[in-house]
Amino acid sequence: MKPVWIELVDKGVANRFDLKDHELIEMNWRLTMYPELYQRVFQHEIGHEEGQFKFKDFMHDMKSKTPGLMNFMSKHISSWTQILPFYWDLRRDKLVYDISSIVSWIMIISTTVFVFYFLRWLI
Repeated sequence: MKPVWIELVDKGVANRFDLKDHELIEMNWRLTMYPELYQRVFQHEIGHEEGQFKFKDFMHDMKSKTPGLMNFMSKHISSWTQILPFYWDLRRDKLVYDISSIVSWIMIISTTVFVFYFLRWLI
């Protein structure tokens, strides 16, 4: 089992990364102003499987219920990067992607397109 490091950042809500010698959990530093929410988000990130992304991680994200998260995101605009499927991390100078977000966006867009064409076919 690799050690887990926590790093406070100024974007998103929280992300877990599998690095060579340890696991890294990035958490928005503004979460420290909300101790209960910080704890729930931290427990959610710890609940992810160690190592590379697995289907269990996607299901863990889909089943997650974190009361107060939308309220937090509405107050702190930098946290909205959490819903982006990918973004460029300036500190690490690399592209970061979230498979759960990518799959979620594909499902949302596919459903929207299907409903649009289905309704168009009906009319």
